[in-house]
Formats: sequence, C-alpha cells, structure tokens
Amino acid sequence: MSRYLAIDIDPQGLFIVAGTARGGVVRVDQALAWVPGTDHGPPALTGETATAIGEQLGAKLKAAGIAAAPVLVGIGREKVILKELRYPPVAPADEPALIRFQTMKEITENADEVVLDYAPMTPADSTPDGDKRAMAVVVRKDYFAAIQTMCTAAGLKLVAITPRPFAVAAGLVRAFATGAAQPPESPTDAAVVLTLGPQGGEFTAVRMGQMVYTKSVQAPYLANEVLLLGEVRRSLATYSGQNPGQPIKTVYIPEAEEAVGGWGDRLRLGLTVSVRTFDPLNGAVATVPAEQRGRFACAAFLLAGRAADGLPINFAAPRQPSTEADPQRKKLIMAGVLAAVIMLAGAVFGYMAVAAEDQKLEALQEEKADLDKTLADLDPDRALLEAADKWASREINYLDELFELTNRLPKDDQVRVRSFKGDAILPDRDGKQPAHAKLDIKIGAKNGVAASSVVTAIERANTGKTKYYVGTLPRTAPPDANSAFKDQFQIETRVNHRPPSEYTESPPFKPLPRRIVAPPPAPIEEDEVIDNP
Repeated sequence: MSRYLAIDIDPQGLFIVAGTARGGVVRVDQALAWVPGTDHGPPALTGETATAIGEQLGAKLKAAGIAAAPVLVGIGREKVILKELRYPPVAPADEPALIRFQTMKEITENADEVVLDYAPMTPADSTPDGDKRAMAVVVRKDYFAAIQTMCTAAGLKLVAITPRPFAVAAGLVRAFATGAAQPPESPTDAAVVLTLGPQGGEFTAVRMGQMVYTKSVQAPYLANEVLLLGEVRRSLATYSGQNPGQPIKTVYIPEAEEAVGGWGDRLRLGLTVSVRTFDPLNGAVATVPAEQRGRFACAAFLLAGRAADGLPINFAAPRQPSTEADPQRKKLIMAGVLAAVIMLAGAVFGYMAVAAEDQKLEALQEEKADLDKTLADLDPDRALLEAADKWASREINYLDELFELTNRLPKDDQVRVRSFKGDAILPDRDGKQPAHAKLDIKIGAKNGVAASSVVTAIERANTGKTKYYVGTLPRTAPPDANSAFKDQFQIETRVNHRPPSEYTESPPFKPLPRRIVAPPPAPIEEDEVIDNP
C-alpha cells in the first residue's frame, strides 16, 4: 500500500489525516487538527504566509509523530471557478486544448494567471445532439503557488490538489461501498453531502459517483436552525429546478453518530427528504472527539478518492494537450511547398492590387478626418446626455419595489410588513457604489419558515446576470407577544437600479369591476309641483 498525508485547507485551519490508500483499500492511522484552541490556528494561506505556515506544519507533524509522505491537498469551493461546458466530439489529444479555449472565453481571469483542469461527464449525461459535457475547474496561480510553497517548507511532496466537492463525491462512494453510510434506494438517485463547520460549509450534490452541483454555505446561515434550514431548502430547490428528472432523496452529513446536538439532529425534523449521518473516519482514530470527527471529512475523502483513482480534478497534474507523430508528415511538407509557390504568385498580383487600393484608402482617410471633426464638435452634447443617463441609472423606484414585496408575501397571511425603508447609497470619492440603495424591511411572521420564504422570494429575482439584490440577510428581532405575528424579523438587502420593464410581477388579486351607477333622482320641492288644469 502507498502512504499519504491528506490536508484539508479549511477557513478555520488545517485538518490532516495520515493513512494508506491503494487498490480501493483505505486505512486512516492518524489525524491532526491545527485550528484555534489551545494555541493559535494558522493564518490565511497566501503567498506571504505560505512559508511560515509550512515550517510550523512540519514541526506540528513531527511533534505528533506523523511521518512525512506524499501530500493530497483539498481546497474549498470558494477558491475555484466551475464551468459546465458542451463541446463537439474531438480526438482525445485535442480535447484539453478545446476545453481550455472554451473555458477562458467564459471567465474574466487572464489565462496566464490560472491553472485549469476538467472532468468529463459520463456518457449518460451527453446531450441529445451528440455533444459531450465536461466540468472545467479553475484556480488562481498565486493560490496554487502558495500551496506548493507551504508543502515545500514543510518538507512534503505535493502530488494532488483537488477541490473539496470532488473529494466529497469520492468519499460518498467509498462510504457506500464500506457500509459506513446507507446508500439510496436506487443507484441512479442523486444525494447531497452537507459538510459544515463554524466558518461555513458546502452543499454538494452527487449522482452516480460524480459531483453534479455544488455551492458554498456562508457562515451567517449557521447562526440558527431557521436560517440553515432555509438555505438548505433553497439549495435543494435550485438543484431540482436545474435537474427536474433527478430529484434529491437523501441528505448525508459527515459527523459522528454520537455527536450531541449535531447538524443531523438540527436538520432532520425540518426537511422533507431523508437526513442520514455517517462517520467520515469510519471508526478509526478514536482519539478524535465526536464533535470534531465531521471536520476531517474532506481529508478522509481525499484518501478514498486516491485509493479508487476517483479524483478527476488534480491541479498538480492537470490534463494537457498531447502531440502524436503524424504519418502524413512528408505529404504535408510537399503540400506546404506547393502552397508557398502559389502564395508567391499571389503576392505579385496582390502588390498590384494594393497599389490601386492605396488611392482609395487616401480618399477614405480624408472622409474619416471630416467625420472625426464632426464627432468632436458633438462631444459636449454627448457628455451631457451620458451624465443624464448615468444619473437615471442609479434611481430606485420604491413604488415598484413595494409592489413586488407585496407580491412576494405568502398568500396564506403568514407575514405582515411592519415597516419598509429605503436609503440611497451615495458614491464614494472614487465614484464607486457597492449598490444604489439599501432596503430595511421589518416584518412579523407566524413562524420562521414563512419569514424565510420572503428572503427566498427576494433572492429569486436575481435570475439574470444582473444582481438586483445583493447581500440579502435576515436578522431576528425580539418577539411581539401581543400580536398573532409574534416572530419579528429584519431583512436587510442592497438593491440596484432596475428598468421599469424588468418589474414583471403580476398582482395577486383581481381588480374590482368598474360599473356606472346612475345617481338617484333629485327630490321635487313642493313649490315645483304644477297642478294640471
């Protein structure tokens, strides 16, 4: 068997397991958590801190009696960019170059500043028109280099860098195979692995051993069960909307079964799907306390993926284009010589054609100069129009916002709005604005779930590239015992300008019909009565 160290770079610190992994067999021997506690946890990993972290890590491993070994590193979802791609079938040697080309077209990062790898999807997930699908993953080179520096300073050999969601998928397959976790009823059913810690976590959907959907769970949602349940429900709904034929039936949470007040106990009663827990260390390293065993999930899953050759993403050895010897090389050379002769003849003809076109070019340049002068004369008017447009692009229509809020309330009278306040966010000295206004909505609700549905409805408006609502965050307030809507919440969000045409919500009621009613006849005064003769 081959011995490895698996290191999970968590927002709170480092979680390390040592063990053997080969031929589908995994054995965890030792575990070490470097987190805030009896001593300070490590600082955030950057190029400046990597050497110091590596030196301290080497010393801690030595003190714990953990021998050096090749290293598998897991990094969080927030450190990578994922892009699902479709591409036509090409030769295997050309596939990496095609994937890289398509990925770099869809992201804003510079190609020289990132490391890219990809995982082909299974044939069953191919598109109906015959195209293939792949999940491309990108990490910044400066973070990649910081991991290399840390391992070098610790005296360790780096062999793999894998995003945590792909390690989670491999670990779940391993848990099913060993009986550590009860598998779904059907092998084609999708399942979710929820890995959580004090600083947040990740929601990862796995189907047939592949990671098919993942997102980060931010730390504010772990403040209480209501917020966490709302976030998990939203994630389940988002996945179901994107994969209507592959519903989630089970949520797995890596943690010790005997963990008192664990995440499984908090979520089991609030979700309609089955919630199951399992020990990611599979009973090994009994010295790790029950409440901390779930934090070693990614590190243990890295070993499981290495044993089964199931880590499709490895930034330390990404897929690269390969060159093959061309048996038609001589024919290509002859064709190239013939093409050069033809090009020489074409160059002579082209020279004559270019001379004639030069005269046309001079005339066009004179015409362009005249047009440039006309445009310069119009610059003051254009600047005024641009300033007016810029001013209008920052306004918020609070009446439309209030109407849309009314439409987002539950239709069964579970929520009452106590106040609706909007404050403009002014640009700073550099002209930058994080958003155009801040909305402060205070509501009373009969239960926390109803309040969570309002937050969900607000975030659902962010369906396009433009995010109309940013940083939506609910907060609880002291309850009002004298009201039927006793649970009090304050919803804060930053809102951006939206054109009137983008307010598309319909009213939840039917207007009353308009009827013209004739006024009653005026009473006749006695002195107006005329007697007939």
